[in-house]
Amino acid sequence: MNYCFDTSALNALHDDADRDAIATGLVATSTVFISGLNIADVCAIGDAEKRLSLRSFLSRLSSNRAPLQVPNLLLQELTLAYSRKEGYVRLSVGENEAPQYKAMLNCSPEMGEELRRGMRAWQKSFEQPFKDIFRRARAAFQKLFSNGRVKRPRSRSALIRHYCKDHEFLLRYVGPIYRRLVGAELSLAALPELLSAVPSWVLYLGGWALSIFERDIRLEGYGAGRKGKAGKKPGTLDLWCAVYLPYCDRFVTKDPKQRRALRLLNVYDPRKPRTEVISYEELRRRLLLSPARSGS
Repeated sequence: MNYCFDTSALNALHDDADRDAIATGLVATSTVFISGLNIADVCAIGDAEKRLSLRSFLSRLSSNRAPLQVPNLLLQELTLAYSRKEGYVRLSVGENEAPQYKAMLNCSPEMGEELRRGMRAWQKSFEQPFKDIFRRARAAFQKLFSNGRVKRPRSRSALIRHYCKDHEFLLRYVGPIYRRLVGAELSLAALPELLSAVPSWVLYLGGWALSIFERDIRLEGYGAGRKGKAGKKPGTLDLWCAVYLPYCDRFVTKDPKQRRALRLLNVYDPRKPRTEVISYEELRRRLLLSPARSGS
């Protein structure tokens, strides 16, 4: 059994009163994949003491294995492997990158603060443009629906199914990325084979479709949302995690909105048996066979 974690679940595990028992059970009976995204998130934490403690905790959980590649880079690696007809795909970072991630987990407090600023800037470089894209596009979508040219999709699933069937539309997005990576054109006829061979593409694109519905199509509740119990809408880095689903047995998150989004996207993953997308509370119950404590 192997596990991938969203950083929200790693935070919850780190703060759990039964952390040692849960972590010991996980490491003894399963493989825990720590991702480059987890490391970036942890290194961006503002609380220096917690940041240091979490960095050490990640090393313990992963048994010092090289982390999984950041999702967008993993998707690129999968695409290149497909184009070369390679049967083996390297999911973790390569030998050149591994020392850099190890250094991130073991750097000094002084370097840790400098690294924190760099990681926050890196996160914002993806999250802010992601928000801006949908903010600018909303008016155009609403105009299409108001003048009757296009029927408003009834649900997230309906919109994802619509886009999945429109291969010409998908090629307009995937084609330029494929050409930049591979140095060759991706034909319309070859697109279904790529999507079948690299299911992470379907999950990645599905995340964009889900965001279009949530932020540009919904009539109400389309804002980014607020922090707190209700949570914010999944951002681009939250949805990137769908790229990992074909390669883990269980994906664990503490974020209920991310969990719902990944469960919806997971329907389009052909992996058998299908990856379980579970809450941190569910993981805790399974490992301890007891109810979660309040606040865990």
